[in-house]
Amino acid sequence: MNCKHCDYPLWNLRSRQCPECGMGFRPSEFRFAQNSVRYACLHCGQDYYGTGLNGHLEPQIFGCVGCGETINMDEMVLLPTEGVTERQTHADINPWLDEGRRFRSRWFGTLYRGAATPSWLMRSTTIDSGAGKAWGFALLSFVLLGFVMLSPIFLFMIAGALMGGGGAIGFFGAFLGFGVMIATISAVGLGVWILTAHGVLRLGGTTQGGLGRTAQALCYTCGPQMCVFFPCLGIYFGWLGTIWWVVAAGFALASAQRVGGLRAAMAVAVLPVVCGVLVLTGVVFLFTGAATGWSGANWANAESVTVFRTPLHEAAAAGAWPAHAGEFLLDGSLAGYDFTSPMSATTPTECVIDTASLATWDGLSPTARQGMVDRAVAAMPEGVVAHLLGDFVFTYHGIDPVNPPDDLWLVIEAWDPTVPGQYQSDIHALTTQGTVVTFAKSLSAMELSRQNVLRASHGLAPLPEPFSVRPSKPAAATLPEDPG
Repeated sequence: MNCKHCDYPLWNLRSRQCPECGMGFRPSEFRFAQNSVRYACLHCGQDYYGTGLNGHLEPQIFGCVGCGETINMDEMVLLPTEGVTERQTHADINPWLDEGRRFRSRWFGTLYRGAATPSWLMRSTTIDSGAGKAWGFALLSFVLLGFVMLSPIFLFMIAGALMGGGGAIGFFGAFLGFGVMIATISAVGLGVWILTAHGVLRLGGTTQGGLGRTAQALCYTCGPQMCVFFPCLGIYFGWLGTIWWVVAAGFALASAQRVGGLRAAMAVAVLPVVCGVLVLTGVVFLFTGAATGWSGANWANAESVTVFRTPLHEAAAAGAWPAHAGEFLLDGSLAGYDFTSPMSATTPTECVIDTASLATWDGLSPTARQGMVDRAVAAMPEGVVAHLLGDFVFTYHGIDPVNPPDDLWLVIEAWDPTVPGQYQSDIHALTTQGTVVTFAKSLSAMELSRQNVLRASHGLAPLPEPFSVRPSKPAAATLPEDPG
């Protein structure tokens, strides 16, 4: 019986507080093997034995046969029964560590417990059992399941080779090589995950056990991952097993290291989430590129407009858009090269703020830079709706930064058509949700019309044709004609 907070032994104590950490406890909160614990009366020392459910006394409150005092199980002094080790008082034991079972029972029992009751499994796994047995279980599971699930395919291939007059030895070698490959890939992948999870866990504070305890939690819960080995179905639904494994590992880690569930969940989820995002991004890029015919240049263009996502988000959080995009240069949010698309022919010389170009910007003093931006702001017409800096037209003017409507454009990528060799096939616009809208330049008039209908519904002035906005000519709202 050990403290659930610091693991300090709680045997032979009259106090109901842990001497190590001060956390209160009650014997009824623990589970013991039947007849493995003796309960001693506080008044006369009379012993009683836990023969009831979870090794508790039945009833828990009764009159002592030795002194006649009314005693409560939760107030008594507990000791292991004579001849019983402390380890033997534990009611639960990890099936894989129970050497009294047959191999099949140990293996399937651990697979089941790791998938269905991961917290229980780790509570029944002692720290001193080591990480080696956990690693052995995980790697053996991957190899065995890989062979079992895919063996029909190999047997079919070997049978075909025998009927064809040879090749069986080669297929058998491939069969063994497959097992080695599974073990190697599993060991490397699982090792990286364990190191990452434990590193993130330690960043959040102390843990009950070391790296080996984290390895136990992740290795013993690998059962759900076996879904990937189901013939034909594994390639489509194996990801469900991976998610299940991550969730089970989170519960197991929280129990093993005595940390909060959120902290454990974040630790085990970091690497799978990063890998999942990378895979998903690759898939989306692949299929989107195939469907729309995007080239590498178009993808780079879409990415270039997103550099304004964070600065604009921070400005909105502060409650006001910048009067001019040059303010992003003053506060260091962006650099001069962020205002030109990597695929355009625009150079820093064409990117002008007041009378200075971004080609000379770094050579100006802070006072001169501030003056340039201040004069650019002062030159803005009344009711400005769009201004240009470099390859981008900024259209956030007039939009409520605190509660912006959905789908409104904040920045439009529009290269200067007068620059020699300039050719832009697609237009990219960053919206109020932080997403990028992409459409062919040939459809710009139609898309602009739709945007202006949306702006009108929110009481905003229409945007001009983006390529008509010049550094010295910001666009202003069109005032209605005087009917008189």
